[in-house]
Amino acid sequence: MFEPIKALGQNFLIDSETIIKMVDYLEPVDGDLIVEVGPGLGALTEELSNRLLENHSEVYAIEIDKRFVSKLKNMFLDAFNVNIVEGNILDWLPNFKPNKAYKILGSLPYYITSPIIHTIIKAPKQAETVVILIQKEVGEKVAAKVPDATYFSSFVQTFYDVAYLETVPKTNFDPVPEVDGAIIKMKKLPAQNIAAGLVEKYEGFLHKGYANPRKMLNKAFSKEELQLAGVDGSLRPQDVDVDKWVEMFNKLVLGI
Repeated sequence: MFEPIKALGQNFLIDSETIIKMVDYLEPVDGDLIVEVGPGLGALTEELSNRLLENHSEVYAIEIDKRFVSKLKNMFLDAFNVNIVEGNILDWLPNFKPNKAYKILGSLPYYITSPIIHTIIKAPKQAETVVILIQKEVGEKVAAKVPDATYFSSFVQTFYDVAYLETVPKTNFDPVPEVDGAIIKMKKLPAQNIAAGLVEKYEGFLHKGYANPRKMLNKAFSKEELQLAGVDGSLRPQDVDVDKWVEMFNKLVLGI
């Protein structure tokens, strides 16, 4: 029996219905390339493997806890389509250069959700579809729309269409965390709003805009900047939609 490591935020998803739903939401099809974040005890990995075994698909399951790696390798010894990789997804994904589209699945440690989502967005090749189980409050922030937008929702929705699919009770995990979870689905937008090399610059621009989220935009931007961008300075950041943030970035930062 493996004792969960608190420092790694290990709360294992044990509800079979939720596991099946998450794989359903990912919509795996013949020939898929799938990256799983933190397979842990292998519940999601097993469901994936069972569905994809005959479909010439490939799964890369990235596990940071070396205790689980040998267990997982033994579990999937005969599953030729499952690759168990010992590593930190924050380091592994930036070096992942697939030659075709791929999907991401995972029940994420709550404490590291934001860095993982940022890493997904900054990856050299962004995943086409992402289905992740994260803390409910964070799921709500990522999926929020105007007039309740957040820095996080504006950033993520610049690149992905985000849907909050369902709330997952905390009792579906072992050990039981303090809060409920949420399944969200991110579908890559067909048109690229921000070029790959400009993502960090755009991120900094959004941070500036949301520096004082309850204050009007005229506190974050000068009168001249607001005029140039054609934005009402009395608006608050949560009232500005993604298209307008991109337009403001293009005009004020890139000068186009």
